[in-house]
Amino acid sequence: MIYFLIGIASLALLVDICLLVLWKDDTLSDTTAPLKKVSVLIAARNEAANIKACLQSLIRQDYPNELVQILVGDDQSEDETYQLAKDELQHNSNSKVLKIERNVGHQKGKANVLAQLANQASGDVFLITDADMQLPASWVRSMVGSLKNEGIVTGVTYVEGNNYQSIDWIFSLGIIKVLKDVGQPVTTMGNNMMITKKAYQAVGGYESIPFSITEDFELFKHVRNKGFDIVQLFNPAVLGKTKPVSGFINLLNQRKRWMKGAVQLPKLIVLLLLVQALYFPALILLISYNLQLGLSLMIIKILFQTFFILRCLNSLELKYSFGQLIIYEFYSIIVSLSSAIYYLLPAKVSWKGRKY
Repeated sequence: MIYFLIGIASLALLVDICLLVLWKDDTLSDTTAPLKKVSVLIAARNEAANIKACLQSLIRQDYPNELVQILVGDDQSEDETYQLAKDELQHNSNSKVLKIERNVGHQKGKANVLAQLANQASGDVFLITDADMQLPASWVRSMVGSLKNEGIVTGVTYVEGNNYQSIDWIFSLGIIKVLKDVGQPVTTMGNNMMITKKAYQAVGGYESIPFSITEDFELFKHVRNKGFDIVQLFNPAVLGKTKPVSGFINLLNQRKRWMKGAVQLPKLIVLLLLVQALYFPALILLISYNLQLGLSLMIIKILFQTFFILRCLNSLELKYSFGQLIIYEFYSIIVSLSSAIYYLLPAKVSWKGRKY
């Protein structure tokens, strides 16, 4: 038994060492690349508190206004989201706010909204973000400038005002970047992504792919299967910020939604995720068997993980204290174990006031 526990803990440590060794700093996008007509697609539901700041960040883009079309789909909001979006975009003649009142085929929720917005889009590329996001002025130009071939480009996002949720996002996105760098792209991120119109239409759009509560991963999977290019950016020019999830149950709901998509990843990636999931239970048991050995492995792993996260943060020009990064490990223990238990419960995923 103890050898199994040591094996799991050692494999998890090896993963962190590999992440640090394989890390490559991002190359900046070509901001002199030919400009394209872009359509920004935003699915919004009950986002009255956030929609104004989101749209203002898009209006302030360092990109010709006549080449940017902003499309907001109001998904039956129960607050003032629709009117606030209309007011904010009233002077943008090529932008629209649409009330989404029906489903397209089998799609629901965000995927249904994006499907209908894409049908209204006039751009050569579709930039997709969420209503609780704020994007830097360089976002559109940098995303477009990184495009070498038809396909998907993914930016990077951090969480405003919650240090540990933010560190968690950056750590996860750093892992995704390393996997892409070694030729194993695993997903995109639906609050900070771009897809070319050609790639979107090649898979038939959201109307033609299966419904999923991780609609971004479902689209990514079909686009990649068609052989299109995948780009993962990791620099301040495409660094968006989102709002933290409030409440522990809501955080577990978010994790459960992500895990629904994660189980569809390639078997090798799922195996690595399984090792990470088993690490914390294995570590606790190992410490109970052999305190010195368990603590030694834990400290070494925390150090390698912390140095990897520091590399990620430095690439994004974000700063957190070394102490916060150490404490993050204990936050991660609580959230990971709770998420695993919550995932196994038969409860549906609750998202934006709906259950899936």
